[in-house]
Order: sequence, then structure tokens, then C-alpha cells
Amino acid sequence: MSVGAISTSNVNAIKGTEFEGMSIQMMAAMVMLEVGATKKKEAEMKISDMKGQNDKAKKLNNLVDRMNADLGGVTKDDDDNNKKRASILKSYYEEAKSLGIDTSSWGASEVNLPASFRGASSMTQKVLFIPSKTAEQVRAITSQIQHMAENCNSDNQTQMVKLQDFMGQYNSFVSGASDQIKNANQILQGLAKN
Repeated sequence: MSVGAISTSNVNAIKGTEFEGMSIQMMAAMVMLEVGATKKKEAEMKISDMKGQNDKAKKLNNLVDRMNADLGGVTKDDDDNNKKRASILKSYYEEAKSLGIDTSSWGASEVNLPASFRGASSMTQKVLFIPSKTAEQVRAITSQIQHMAENCNSDNQTQMVKLQDFMGQYNSFVSGASDQIKNANQILQGLAKN
């Protein structure tokens, strides 16, 4: 950090502030500590973001693992198995939506199920309907979820680089502040000896 010539108007601007009566080194140290504290807060926010991304990736991986386990026994591409796949997808639909998964390829729609169809005497009920799915369609859906999890992990790697940069900046500012305080103390000790 370089300091240019200080005019009297700049010195007068310091009067009445927390810097009044401080040496230039102590002022520089205070500024560096403040900037360091800002970098530390930014790093803490990055850590929080990364934790959220990591949690989401775990949830996505868990979802796709459970879906694959349930779908593992449904191997043929006939009408019965296609309906079973749709039923399995239906059981994971709300969880998938809550994780931010684009479920448009699932073909889900709400249909009004009449009371007489359900054996009830009154009121229709909205029911989620997912049409039959081939093995290839379901593979595409589970691949999409797996891809989202991988993107979360990839984003975390990028965020880790940024975090390391913030921590480096923090360490640099704290070290600079320490150096400024040492310089100020040396100057004061020199003046006290004279």
C-alpha cells in the first residue's frame, strides 16, 4: 500500500473521527483489519452456499438411488411394466419438484376423479396422473436428476476456488495490519528512546 503526500485539508478531514490522533500506520492497520473482516464474512457466506449445494447434491443422489432401486425390477418394455414405471415416478413426483427438478418430461397432470369412480358418494378429487413410461424415458429422467447432482458438485468446486481466494485475501489483510502495527510500535519505541 503506498501513501501519497497528505495535504492539510486531508489531515483536517480526520479531525473528529475515530482516526484522530492515530499514526498513519495505525490508520492503515485499522483499514486493513476492516477489509479483512469483510473478506472473512464473504468467505463465511461462500461456505454456507457450498453447504447448501452439497446438501442438495446429496438429496438428489439419494432420490435417484431410491428411484433406481425401485425401478430395477421393472425391466421389460410392455404395457404392464410401463404402467409400473409411471406409478413409481408418481411416488417421487412431489419430492422431485421440491428439489427443483424440471418434471415437465414426466408428463404429469392433475385429473378430476369423480366420486362415483372412487366409490364415494360426493365430491370429485384431483389426482396426479403420470402416463406410462418406457425404460428409455425413465432413464432420461433419472439421468437428468443425476446431471443436476453433478452440476451441484461442479459448482461447489468452483466455489471452493473462490473461497480460497477470499481466505487468501483475508490472511493478506490481517498480515498487513499486523505489519503496520509492528511498524507503528517500532516508531513509538524509537521516539521513546530519544
